[in-house]
Amino acid sequence: MPIFSFFSKKINRFRISRTNLIEKIKNELIDKNENIWFHAASLGEYEIAVPIIKEIKKKYECNIILTFFSESGFKLKKRIKEVDNTFYLPLDTKSNTKKFLDIINPKISIFIKSEIWPNYLREIRKREIKAYLLESRFKKNDWYFKSPFKDFMMRSLKTFTKIFTQDLQSKNVLKNNGIEEVINSGSLKIERVVDQLNENNNNEVIKKYKGNNICIVCGSTWEKDEKILLKYIKESKNNKIKWIIAPHDVSKDHIDRITRKLESKFLIYSKINKNNVHGNILILDTIGDLKSIYNYSDLSYVGGGMGLSGLHNILEACVYGTPVIIGKNYSGFIEAEDLVELGGVVSVKDYNEFKIALENLINNKDIFQNKVKIISEYINSKLGALSIIQNEI
Repeated sequence: MPIFSFFSKKINRFRISRTNLIEKIKNELIDKNENIWFHAASLGEYEIAVPIIKEIKKKYECNIILTFFSESGFKLKKRIKEVDNTFYLPLDTKSNTKKFLDIINPKISIFIKSEIWPNYLREIRKREIKAYLLESRFKKNDWYFKSPFKDFMMRSLKTFTKIFTQDLQSKNVLKNNGIEEVINSGSLKIERVVDQLNENNNNEVIKKYKGNNICIVCGSTWEKDEKILLKYIKESKNNKIKWIIAPHDVSKDHIDRITRKLESKFLIYSKINKNNVHGNILILDTIGDLKSIYNYSDLSYVGGGMGLSGLHNILEACVYGTPVIIGKNYSGFIEAEDLVELGGVVSVKDYNEFKIALENLINNKDIFQNKVKIISEYINSKLGALSIIQNEI
């Protein structure tokens, strides 16, 4: 890692964040009260866990310790109100797992999605700590179930006191591979985005920027998404549409790359206030604000699906009752698969399909309202995961 860090700023940050990490955790974790440990890969996985974290805080008198693998969640730790301590996860070595668990001594450990760390789970099993896997999804051809990994991974999966799956197929796959403690709870994503509606989503800057115009929010976009979006903005020249582009990468280099391609007047979110909102393109260059800004969208484009980087959470946009457009690569994202099949979300494969889909939604109220109805009915039908999980933990 020290060698590779010379060639990658991201790897170097990863290396630095793990330097003397065990000691940092030991020094920071002064309170020795009962702890419950949540682990999430990044900010998105943490967001999924928020509803159950809130319920556990009500149920137990405890500290919530949250660990992240990536820096996307850790950067925003000061804005995370539901937990008592936030740390990077020490690397999954035998030595680290013993030292870390000695320090935090959790009563319960809860892992989100595909965060299956064999050394941690082995040590958890030795200490007879209750462990749960939430929001999991498995397919019969997953590498977990193939030699030479199968026996090794089965021991890890059998460590969990309970595994909660997003769908029935995942439960059946686990059962067919000898994993018995499985419950098909459905997805906590639905609970989280509905919970989001009860939060303060007001934003005076965005409200002033939108005015009485149509507002299109393009969330978590990657370069292939942006190529299509910027082409449409340039060619349509529709000044009655207010665009908000929220790139996945908010580094200065990436923001500059976008703005160099813009011909219309644009604004950078971190540099404006509600008295300076002229123009029809706003670039969101902050992390953590997008989910509330979807509140001002009349329709949304959710990025990640035009390339192979991975589709982002469409439910954060859908929950506000507006149609959503995504790219062509959405296989493996259960809500997108369901809603495309039902006709609530539109998947497009290129610029021409994007243009047609967008203009149909803008100009045809029947198409627009039909998609809104489908999305609303879908979200309401999928509620219930929280009550299932909280009854078991």
